[in-house]
Amino acid sequence: MPVAFNASEVYEMGIEIEKNGKKFYERAAEQMEDDNIKDFLTGLAKWENSHITLFENLRDGLTGKETENTAFDPDNEAHAYLKAAADSHVFKKSVDIAGIVSGCKTPADVLNVAVQFEKDSVVLYNTMMGLVPAKLGKDKVETLVNEELKHIAMLHDKLEQL
Repeated sequence: MPVAFNASEVYEMGIEIEKNGKKFYERAAEQMEDDNIKDFLTGLAKWENSHITLFENLRDGLTGKETENTAFDPDNEAHAYLKAAADSHVFKKSVDIAGIVSGCKTPADVLNVAVQFEKDSVVLYNTMMGLVPAKLGKDKVETLVNEELKHIAMLHDKLEQL
């Protein structure tokens, strides 16, 4: 039987991803000497925080079938799977964020890592969108993708300015 996730579960994954992204940007900002780049990265961390709020609001605004479990899941394994997927693919908690940041020698290195993480999140959200049936809020999941695409564009703009 194919696995289908509801929009609420996907938003939970988005919240975890954004929390991990916020940690990355905060750590990267701590490592930067250039105040302009430090401020930019601090701004990105704040943006991640606003994404957390956005996704929590979207999750909390879901109704009816959008919040129903799609399969018998007495042990909450679907949520555990979503969390594991987020942690293993995008801004994962188990990754050594300090190590990644310290491996970045220039602000451009940090921004390139950030772009890759944001692209990974778009891929992951698009994949999850394919698992959410239309009747369970598939259209709402598209909001996640659009937000991350805006983030990628902003990072590319900053890279061009460097």
